[in-house]
Amino acid sequence: MPTKHIPIRQCMACRERRPKGELLRIVLGESGPTIDPTGRKPGRGAYICPDKPECWNEKKLRRFAGAKAPELAQALQMLLANYPKPSRAQSSADSNT
Repeated sequence: MPTKHIPIRQCMACRERRPKGELLRIVLGESGPTIDPTGRKPGRGAYICPDKPECWNEKKLRRFAGAKAPELAQALQMLLANYPKPSRAQSSADSNT
């Protein structure tokens, strides 16, 4: 039986490629930056590593958000401080089923 295709996405801050389930999608919508757990919200979206705080800093976010990078960095640090971080072992176990 062929293996199931697992989409690969790239963190826009560190450029690391990982399975889509291990990364967190953020969206710049009309109401500002939000976390998109479903992957279907409208607006400009990008993926970041939820388990690497160095990916949330303003300088790295400029590539995605431009002038809104400071606002996005603050929002991400507040949102991701309590956000459950997926472990790589859990994500790979989920993708194998």
